[in-house]
Amino acid sequence: MIYRLMAVASAWLLLAVTARAQTCNPHIPVVAADSRYEVLASEAEVRDSRTGLVWQRCSLGQNWSAGRCNGTASALNWQGALQAARVAGNDWRLPDIKELQSLVEDACQSPAINTALFPGTVNDWYWSSSPVVTYPAFAWYVHFGSGNSYGDAKSGERLVRMVRSGL
Repeated sequence: MIYRLMAVASAWLLLAVTARAQTCNPHIPVVAADSRYEVLASEAEVRDSRTGLVWQRCSLGQNWSAGRCNGTASALNWQGALQAARVAGNDWRLPDIKELQSLVEDACQSPAINTALFPGTVNDWYWSSSPVVTYPAFAWYVHFGSGNSYGDAKSGERLVRMVRSGL
């Protein structure tokens, strides 16, 4: 009986670990290849050669250290996310929905982003600065688990990735 329980527990542990790994479909063309991005001198930022935008590699609340994002991503309501970007200075801002969608890697999910350049991206919702025109209390966000975009109440808490215009 103990061996059977251990086998079941091991199977569940393996399933839990593999369920968190990014999966990519080799039959869908990659749109956010490593070659599209240039890692900048600080290594905490990348420039997207397609859009010219500079992105923070880590989510707000995380910090870049030893080649990866460390810490826990911070969830904020929409006004808090806009304010956090203003306070960050250095021309950082919350991306609009089209800018944020440009990071989505169509060939992958969980997360739907280039994990070599944006490691530690959470399979969760990330705010954009774009309000939903028909519902003023809503704003757009991208779910990086699936890569889909949604509109929801600005009072909800979502994660943040900041952007600025290219230098």
